[in-house]
Amino acid sequence: MENSSVKALQALVILALDLIGSSNGPPGWNIMALITRSVVQLGLAVESNSFSVSPNYTSIYTLRAMVLPEPKDFIEEESRRRLFWMIYLLDRYATISTAFEFALDDKEIDRTLPCRDDLWIKNQKVDTRWFRPEDRPDGGTPPEYEMNKPENLGAFSYYIEILGIFSKIHKFLKLPVDISALSDVEQWQLRYKELDNMLTSWKFGLPGEYGNMAKLFQPGSAKTLNCGWVMLHATYHTAVIRLHSSAAYPTTRSPIFTPSYSASQRCHGAVENIAALGEFVLANGLLPKLGPPFAFTLWVAARLLLVHGSTVEHKLSPQIAFFVDSLREMGRFWPVAQRYCSLLERVLDEHKDSERQGDGVTPSSVKILADMRRTAFDLDFLISHQPRHLGGGADSRMGNGGFSRFPSVTPARTPQPNDLEYLDVFDFFNVPRLPFAAPTDVGPGMNGTNGNPGGEMVTDGPNPNGNGNTNGTLQGANEFNITDFMVDANRDWLFKQEGGKFLSG
Repeated sequence: MENSSVKALQALVILALDLIGSSNGPPGWNIMALITRSVVQLGLAVESNSFSVSPNYTSIYTLRAMVLPEPKDFIEEESRRRLFWMIYLLDRYATISTAFEFALDDKEIDRTLPCRDDLWIKNQKVDTRWFRPEDRPDGGTPPEYEMNKPENLGAFSYYIEILGIFSKIHKFLKLPVDISALSDVEQWQLRYKELDNMLTSWKFGLPGEYGNMAKLFQPGSAKTLNCGWVMLHATYHTAVIRLHSSAAYPTTRSPIFTPSYSASQRCHGAVENIAALGEFVLANGLLPKLGPPFAFTLWVAARLLLVHGSTVEHKLSPQIAFFVDSLREMGRFWPVAQRYCSLLERVLDEHKDSERQGDGVTPSSVKILADMRRTAFDLDFLISHQPRHLGGGADSRMGNGGFSRFPSVTPARTPQPNDLEYLDVFDFFNVPRLPFAAPTDVGPGMNGTNGNPGGEMVTDGPNPNGNGNTNGTLQGANEFNITDFMVDANRDWLFKQEGGKFLSG
């Protein structure tokens, strides 16, 4: 802690991996905060020839100080680069399952991608293309950054690139959207399609040896495919689910913000591919060699099936058992995988118990699972936006007399210990994130919301009273949306535009 050095940082990364592999919580977040500051302070977030270090023009701004001595050879230079990218990887995975900001800001990154493993081992110095964390318009990239030699890139290089796109998706889904405002919805859909196109273009741009998943089924594939190749594809399909589940299974909807059938198909295609990866990993004994990121991918795929079973199919997919069993096996090495497995088993066990106790009228799985999902969203609201109750009476809900600024969507209650597990299972799919409007914004004629533009109250039409008075009429948005995702595929907003361009990949 007292002396910053590459070796000290390497030791902290090993400790961070152990903590992140044990739980998704403060221990991992805290150590990543320390590591990400250290990596920037040591100058490992930028190349030695970065414009932020040595601009090619006269500069008046404060230049970054390079703390570390020059590397003695390419092996040491690439080792430092890979150390940085490993920190980037851990920061992304520690954050993507939360609503937090990344600890390592994209604006502080000016690095080239890691090279192929064999070139590094041979101490053969090569150039690789620059990592581009931010979208740049045409002509906005200096010529020096346009260098591209794909023959020098390996699985780890492309793994970092797909994490960069995944990071953009995370930032996009954190932004609130007013689903009652056509301009906001159109802007959201436009950015959604840009990210979809980014994913598709990146996938089709991969060289055949890295981009063809059919390699899984070729004889002798276990000799040529490694963990980096597996994680490259696992991360891509996880990013597909992350993006498209927001359109396929939105927790709130309005006449202009409706679920997309084609987005749900993209999600299911990704789940099938993750299952194929999982079967390959198990069959070839790779599971002990994969870390918490692969467990996270299995977890996301299983939850997607739970969400789909609770909203569309009205029954559970038998494929969930494969993901649960795989997580249980992985839990022998990583406690966080066992945690994922336990949470899934709890939801599935409660479903089975409810079926056994039906007394002749077996509750449908959609009712059971949707209720669990609603619990997660109620908790998310209660924890994140707990109103201040400064006094009693019905007026406290209306913001009169200096009372609560936000309307209370769900009744105040103390969460039961088991309820918090539902938050873990379903909160990943709690999108879109809605803005909260102050009481003074409430007014008549707000179509698609219950007198609250962009707020948490959503009904099938405007406030019946037409006066914005929500007292006694408010209901949680999830009451109307959590179980209703049946859509007309012919009216799919994602499918009908751009001639299906965004459906490939």
